[in-house]
Amino acid sequence: MKPVRFPFSHVLVCSLIGLSLPTFANATEYDLSPSGTQSFNVLGDVGGTAIVADYWSQPTGTGVFNPFLTLDANGQTSTGNKNIESAYNSDGHNALYLDGLRPNWNTSLRFGDLATVQISNVNYFAFILDANEPGSAKSVISVDNIRIYTSATDNTASVQNNITNLNNLGTLRWAMNDPTILPNGSFDIAKWIKLDAAQENLNLGYHHPNGGSGMADMIVYIPQAAFAGAFASDYVWFYNLNGVHYSVDKDLAAQAGYEEWSAVVKTSTTTQVPDGGMTLMFLGLGLSLSSWIALRRGK
Repeated sequence: MKPVRFPFSHVLVCSLIGLSLPTFANATEYDLSPSGTQSFNVLGDVGGTAIVADYWSQPTGTGVFNPFLTLDANGQTSTGNKNIESAYNSDGHNALYLDGLRPNWNTSLRFGDLATVQISNVNYFAFILDANEPGSAKSVISVDNIRIYTSATDNTASVQNNITNLNNLGTLRWAMNDPTILPNGSFDIAKWIKLDAAQENLNLGYHHPNGGSGMADMIVYIPQAAFAGAFASDYVWFYNLNGVHYSVDKDLAAQAGYEEWSAVVKTSTTTQVPDGGMTLMFLGLGLSLSSWIALRRGK
């Protein structure tokens, strides 16, 4: 797969109701909530070291975000707790599972569509989160797990709303936390990300705050090496768990509207990302996805 580089100018369902409290023993927090741009290396339990960083972009016109996964705990409560949301992408036109919603924006994704992003001579695949959280203190949210699978066929029917069957999705390529849950039914969270969905992005200058739906908040880079042996035709299944740390701080709950994820996909654009040192510090400097993410319906 040829590297595609950023343009510099754009660059459990019912069975788990009553779920016990999560396990936070020796947990590591990656705090993206301060003003400015932060980035962290995150050693996954599976798949090697990913990078998480603040990311700011604001779609205009009809929008350019093109989400493949949309989730929201408000009123859905697949975990039995409306502070926590959990979902993976599916062919939303036929089925939505866990806390997935918006069929048109909860869709299947193919491995061959992912663009290679090169940072310091290492190849990654990138996924962007648009978090929709309230203002003030309640604008923060905990991102508690990301798990990515590939498979030759659509295996979602063997998982559906049962998070204990999540590994039926296919080959686990990267996991921030593993296993998904412990034998006692609690979430096993060794690592988590604290994200402020209303952060002021001072590296872009003033008046560049994130703010609810329509402004991207975070980008995660998954090492391409974790996908060795995957075929272009394979499905990519992306699981996300948010809000578990509400039990530590209620402002970290998944609140307000839906969260949504998009993938960095291939185009013909080949302008290189600035390289060397803390490369991710460039992410906030006006990099936008508008040249290579398909148009989506405006929010």
